[in-house]
Amino acid sequence: MYVPPCYAGFKEYLAEKGFTVYPYEFDCFGAKHPFVDIAGRMGSFYWAFEYKSETDSISRGVEQVRSYSDWFDYVVLVSERVLNHAKSDLFWQLKGSGAGVWNFFPESAKCVEQLNPQLQRPNRGNRRVVSSRFRALTHKRRKWTRAIRHLDLGQADLRNFV
Repeated sequence: MYVPPCYAGFKEYLAEKGFTVYPYEFDCFGAKHPFVDIAGRMGSFYWAFEYKSETDSISRGVEQVRSYSDWFDYVVLVSERVLNHAKSDLFWQLKGSGAGVWNFFPESAKCVEQLNPQLQRPNRGNRRVVSSRFRALTHKRRKWTRAIRHLDLGQADLRNFV
């Protein structure tokens, strides 16, 4: 699966800060905007990051971040462009929804946390899905083949008749 270089740089930044980063786009199936660019876990909280490069539309990011708040504890719009809060209505829309606004500069791998997010109130069922997917990253399920190896399959009984 292709990962844009800017995502890779931001994922490295998050990992250095102590986040467990989901390895792929996170699918919030059934949501209006189902694909979270980068999902992470810090402690017992789940974070959604919508990454916007210099050429991406930030206005679409506002809708996406609002959609993710039904799934994640914290939502952040990460932009390579600085949002001027004195001029940008989008900045105030994000702030009003409790979303964070961070600026990431891929050339220098620097991040400026312009506005930190507020704790959201995700839907319980959605949050359970997020939690179980992150748990699956660290707790791999055992394969059935291990259990079958120990089954007798009646072979011991057949030896008595031969």
